[in-house]
Amino acid sequence: MSVKKSIASVTEARIIEAAVQLFAQHGFKGTSTRDIAQLANVNEATLFRHFVKKADLFWAAADSRLNGVKLTRELQHELSSDADPQTVIPMIVTFITESIFQRTELMRLLYVAGFELAGADRLLGEHLGPIFDAINSYFRRCASNGMIEDFDPVVATLGLAGAVGAHYTLQAFFSEDQDHKIPEYTRFLLNALQKNSVSSGQTI
Repeated sequence: MSVKKSIASVTEARIIEAAVQLFAQHGFKGTSTRDIAQLANVNEATLFRHFVKKADLFWAAADSRLNGVKLTRELQHELSSDADPQTVIPMIVTFITESIFQRTELMRLLYVAGFELAGADRLLGEHLGPIFDAINSYFRRCASNGMIEDFDPVVATLGLAGAVGAHYTLQAFFSEDQDHKIPEYTRFLLNALQKNSVSSGQTI
């Protein structure tokens, strides 16, 4: 990489980081390119050499945070090998909580994308689609093998993600205990998904 390209890359990264901070704090409409340029310590002309439109910069900012949301090798292995749900579901819950819902900037950028811009579906599909597909396929195989109740795997996947997200978001409003009890929440999900856990009288 030439010195000029290296400098351009560093400048672009600085602009993107400034954009992440401001878009997450103030939303798309509440953030100006002038504010971003000032925080990045560049002039607006330099900013527009890298990003023609403010929307382009927003998507680059969102991409920069979503690029870090990837299944761990261990979780990929457990999913692909159809490991016991009692092993895998705690790992999924931990992954969703730590990789998405505990990342404040990412969550705020996703809200901004959903409420202020068109195209959030593309963003989510590109970055989170492969993760959804891997978990969805795991639940489909588990249901087929009798390891969990015969739920629609899409419902199981979305239900798990939505329930974890709602729990994490609403806990601050309805509970004084701010510890996020992944083990207890996992047990709740296992009791909902585990095949015959209620009818057989078993507890997990």
